[in-house]
Amino acid sequence: MSDKGSSTPARSEEADEVDTQTPEEITEEAGEVNTQTQDEIVEEADEDQTQTQEETGEESSEGNNTREENDEAEAQGNAQNHSQGVAQEINEDDDVDVKKLTEDSARQIFEQFKNGNKSKIILIGATGTGKTWMAKEICKVALENKCDEPIWISLDKKHDKKSFVDTVARQFCLPTSADEREEDFDENQKGKDKKVDILKNLHEKMIDKLNEPDEFVLLVLDGQLEMDDEPEMMHEDQNEKKKKKIEDFIKEDILGLKDKTADVKKLKFLITRRKSGDGDKDVGAMKLKLEPLSGDDASRLFRKHAHIKVRLENYLMVLKALEQKSWRPAEILMLAGTLNYFAKDNDRELKPALEAAAGGLPQLLRFAYDRDPGNSMIDCFWHSWNFLRKHGGVNYNELITSWIMEGCLKRTNRIDKAYVEGHAVLMKLIEYNMLKMQEDNIIVLEGATLEMEEYCRRGYWGTGDPGLASVLKGIDPTCHEDIPRANVLDGITPADGMMRTLCGHKKENMMSSLLMDGSRLCREVHEAFFGIKESLNLLAIFSPRLKSPDELSISNPEKLLVLMLRGSYLLEDVNIVEKLTALTVLEISGSRDCKVLLPKDFFLVVSQLRSLDFSGTGIESLPDSFSELTELRRLILRDCSNLEELPKLGNFKKLEIIDLSGCKKFKKIQEKSFRSLEKLKVINFSHTQIEKLPIVKTLTNLSIILLKGCSALSGMRLLKEVKSIKVLDLSGATNIKEVMYDCFEGATNLRELDLSETRIQYLPPAIGDLQKLRLKKCDLLRNLPALSGHSRLEELDLSVISKTLKYYPKAVA
Repeated sequence: MSDKGSSTPARSEEADEVDTQTPEEITEEAGEVNTQTQDEIVEEADEDQTQTQEETGEESSEGNNTREENDEAEAQGNAQNHSQGVAQEINEDDDVDVKKLTEDSARQIFEQFKNGNKSKIILIGATGTGKTWMAKEICKVALENKCDEPIWISLDKKHDKKSFVDTVARQFCLPTSADEREEDFDENQKGKDKKVDILKNLHEKMIDKLNEPDEFVLLVLDGQLEMDDEPEMMHEDQNEKKKKKIEDFIKEDILGLKDKTADVKKLKFLITRRKSGDGDKDVGAMKLKLEPLSGDDASRLFRKHAHIKVRLENYLMVLKALEQKSWRPAEILMLAGTLNYFAKDNDRELKPALEAAAGGLPQLLRFAYDRDPGNSMIDCFWHSWNFLRKHGGVNYNELITSWIMEGCLKRTNRIDKAYVEGHAVLMKLIEYNMLKMQEDNIIVLEGATLEMEEYCRRGYWGTGDPGLASVLKGIDPTCHEDIPRANVLDGITPADGMMRTLCGHKKENMMSSLLMDGSRLCREVHEAFFGIKESLNLLAIFSPRLKSPDELSISNPEKLLVLMLRGSYLLEDVNIVEKLTALTVLEISGSRDCKVLLPKDFFLVVSQLRSLDFSGTGIESLPDSFSELTELRRLILRDCSNLEELPKLGNFKKLEIIDLSGCKKFKKIQEKSFRSLEKLKVINFSHTQIEKLPIVKTLTNLSIILLKGCSALSGMRLLKEVKSIKVLDLSGATNIKEVMYDCFEGATNLRELDLSETRIQYLPPAIGDLQKLRLKKCDLLRNLPALSGHSRLEELDLSVISKTLKYYPKAVA
């Protein structure tokens, strides 16, 4: 059952060819995709034969096969009974036989609950070995044995007590906090504490379940909750002053069951996790370990899910590669899904994609997802990868809204069209096994994608771009006691051509988030429209026809955490900022022809800013108060064509990304050294007139330096102490004549070096362990160092310089 606030619009004629069903209605036809959960924050890769209709309770025909039909399917090469690796009970004292993990294994595990007196069974295995799939199969067996429907809680989403209560209440068909927000209650109910009622009703419902004649009630805890992610209320047992186990917290604080509760022993736990934890050796507990696939099992699973009509020679090479080593099921699904992407959406590159796949999954993913911006699906994936790996699962509407805010979609000038496009992209990413859907429409990463940072350039950005939604996490409630501590996008959904927090008509003042088109805003009387929205925390308007934000007449601007005025081409001032004392994210972009002047004390009022974006505006300078933004993580001043310099940045100790690309008049950084910017990860000064980069050799987190087209840049700083550097782009820096001999010593993580169109004659002998080396149009280059030790090297661009080179190393020749 899904939350009312999670509804999606019907199909649109403007949607792409990809299926744009609501996530609740995803069927096997939508790609036979894996929609289960994962361990740790966003990990748990499941077997692909799981279907994606958990939300509707539908079961696939495979899931309903009789024993004979399963045997027949196995004889025909169906991977259903072979795709989960092996199960091995962990016992430090005794050796245990290894057996195939199939539906029969699910029945055997269920029998341990039913007749083996096991109160807790833990499925343990590495990311992608199929723990969640096996848990689903055990639940099916429980239903076949006429047990009550199991309670399923996914731990990948970051929970608080309210979200745990809502998750269980929804499965009990009880009202949730989201339902309360949406419903309009009578006046005589005003002030009633509904949260207490929900918890009380849940406790009563649970006791009723235990009193039913069923043999036991199964509670599934899917995913591993790391200690740092545990809800605060789990940390301390008020009686014993110690940390609670997650199962004890769920049993006692959520379900209201104590050891003395009648029939409490009828509650059984099925737990999936990556590694053992406290309590795994309790009396009545049993652990099973799941292992990867190899040989025929691996190739069989791939053939089942790779929908490639043309059997090219490279296809056989992929099968051979599969049979030569062990694979996690999730890796095989990603391999098949990515090839399906080329077969369906980019068939012209299917042949080179198969060549890449023959070299392994990392090479294929790099070929597919390491593209330049402009492909909505790839841009949305990388945004999801950056965000979900840090913050766990989110509702699909929240994720699509984040894509809209980050500009990942092409149709951001219209909220309704952008949402339809985003929904179509989401379906593709699920179909191609890059994202998964859990209960409650929660989207998580496929766990096997977590390693993409190591070999994809776009993944490098994930270490340095906290993202708009990310900077809203962890806001200290003591700073703004009147603002609820919450994710401001929680419960957001499309409605009336907008994205808004869903609530009843009489509870319009509870709306916390609103994204809308400027054309939609023109139909409203601002004072009346915003006057009733007393709890607004996020306001984003696209292409607003405003001369001043003060025209909006926001009821309580001191509660606003996010203000985005994107494409504000008529804007002349930013007067409203004087009242935005809680502001965390500010974007005013696109007013290129308007020279907005900022008051001297502008940033003193918004001292809590974490993200500042003035891209494409006509600002000429920032006031000195800018230097007081000590909480700033993102500084985006892209394409500010009149900006010439910045105030001092020495106080920005939390700054992670600075982007001044396209500021064609920008020349000066006040600091000679960025020593104090200890968290800085990305520097982008491309196409500026900067003459010298500040000293960066002490920055241990710096991973990307982009100085493309910096024609005034006269020299390159030493990077030999910057061990984290992965990308250096100096292409088009036509005044660069020399790279110091020991410039890259110690920069062992350097993966991409682009010196195209520079005037260098020699390269230093030590240049990291490169994947890509670009030296295009280096007309004066005379020699190359030996590249034989560069085992990762995939791209070497020496175009238009072959006549000038006097020495080719053997590895190149």
